[in-house]
Amino acid sequence: MKASLRFVALCLLVSIHPVAGAAPSREATADMIVHNARVTTLDERQPNAQAVAIRDGRFTGVGSDEDMLRFKSATTRVIDAGGRRLIPGLNDSHSHYLRGGPSFNLELRWDGVDSLAKALALVREQARRTPKGQWVRVVGGFTPWQFAERRLPTPAELTEASPDRPVFVQYFYSVIVLNRAGLDALKIGADFVAPDGATLERDGAGKPTGNIYASPRPDLFYQLLAMLPKPSAEEARNGTLQLFHTLARYGLTSVIDAGGGGFAYPEDYGASTALVDQGRLPLRVSFYLFAQHPGKELEDYANWMKSNRIGQNRDEHRDHGFELEGAGEWVLAKAGDFENFRSDRPTQAASMETDLKPVILLFVKKRWPFRIHATYDESIVRILDVIETVNAEVPLDGLRWAIDHAETVQPATLDRIKALGGGIALQDRMYFLGDDFVERYGEAAGARTPPLRALLDRGLPVGMGTDATRSSFNPWLGLHFLVSGRVASGRQVLAPENRLSREEALRLYTVGSAWFSQEEQEKGRIAPGQLADFALLTDDYMSVPAERIPAIASALTVVGGRPVHGRDRFATLVTRRAPAVRPSWSPVAYLPAFHAPGN
Repeated sequence: MKASLRFVALCLLVSIHPVAGAAPSREATADMIVHNARVTTLDERQPNAQAVAIRDGRFTGVGSDEDMLRFKSATTRVIDAGGRRLIPGLNDSHSHYLRGGPSFNLELRWDGVDSLAKALALVREQARRTPKGQWVRVVGGFTPWQFAERRLPTPAELTEASPDRPVFVQYFYSVIVLNRAGLDALKIGADFVAPDGATLERDGAGKPTGNIYASPRPDLFYQLLAMLPKPSAEEARNGTLQLFHTLARYGLTSVIDAGGGGFAYPEDYGASTALVDQGRLPLRVSFYLFAQHPGKELEDYANWMKSNRIGQNRDEHRDHGFELEGAGEWVLAKAGDFENFRSDRPTQAASMETDLKPVILLFVKKRWPFRIHATYDESIVRILDVIETVNAEVPLDGLRWAIDHAETVQPATLDRIKALGGGIALQDRMYFLGDDFVERYGEAAGARTPPLRALLDRGLPVGMGTDATRSSFNPWLGLHFLVSGRVASGRQVLAPENRLSREEALRLYTVGSAWFSQEEQEKGRIAPGQLADFALLTDDYMSVPAERIPAIASALTVVGGRPVHGRDRFATLVTRRAPAVRPSWSPVAYLPAFHAPGN
């Protein structure tokens, strides 16, 4: 399917690329023209432009206002950008939005909240709205380092803010904080035994205080979160719509979903697939399948391969709307590690290589692209030993594969990845966890984590993402980190030589990410034949002071030539908006901007 689309794109490029001074044929007129813009195309042949023309969901022309306006007809929608910066639509190369969508409306977000006092006030307000039997839950999007107090709330503070409603606060995969009502609701008492890899803080009488630590593994975190009340089917669909419309507000037009623990395919994908079948999902989604049964991963993938094919698209009427891309990110429980920089590095099981080999061998034989979660170089080295062994038996022969995260990957390891044709999917986790990392490993290690310049200098495929929803879904935080090297606390972490230019960073969040869904010939640039996905920004990313990058949002987001988000004078261009938030007591109904910078 994708090869045929590339052929169509090439035909479009040849047949209707505008020629200065030439009058367009009737067939070459545009459905949409955006002019008076400062266009960053990321197309080496034409890096900058003033205007774009769109027909049938793809760019048909890129150039000057004069040349593009020649493609106007009586039915063309003409949009004056007002001199705003226009960029290719952003693409999150690694996220968990399909899992996060159903519960999105049930979660209180602390994104952008600058003090713990304000965060606790939000808990207090939400507790008053939350009905009996439900929870106040903060499950991602923040770091204690963003607060003026530079710390997490205590269980006592959560109990004071919400004495009657249970509260669940999770800081990435490091710490959970519960109030007294939360401990009671989960029946965590003096006789509760934590599984290996987790620690319950206890008071002098041996009773749990409400602080739960991953030490170093967060298996208990998954178990406890799964015990919280689930949304109804209608609420799950509504939450998914609210989340994806929020992503469009930031200029995202595509996401690549990495599945998730406790999120089985196809049974748990009902909310997203229902929206896809109805044509209501506003962004393009590529997704990978995450093994669900530790010790039976080979069985999981063998079963999925019987009834699924790579590139299958449930939404056939929309180009590249919802596509299965392969296997990952946890293809084997024993192969993974966690980015818990508040604890010692977790080590993989001694039998990891033996168990991983047949899984990788299956992927290669069946030609299923794959990606593997690995935070630390030590983990990646062992995974590469297996991939190299498989490659010697059955060559990868261009099969797409990648390492997800790779914060501490070393130069020699990068060379091995390149030799095997692999890529690296980075996230903005260091923006949130950089202080924890520096506190444990030191400033010198932090300055090269992740090794951005080494990645780009080697010409490796690199994409940028968020790992949301445990992280923030605001892509501008990651772009700010890549460019400035500063983390949420304001601390300077990345060394000057390990930072990227603004264009380099933008490439990672656009055409770089498209590599991980085999779509780099379809999207990520503004050029004739490419999918017409773009964002018109509220502020000029290419010129604003670096400290203002996190506040950037999208004034107009367009996917396949269709506006999916608009604000201010562009709002009337959007014909399909998110419905009213359900349930009515949802934090999203009261805090739609989540205190995110610039919104």
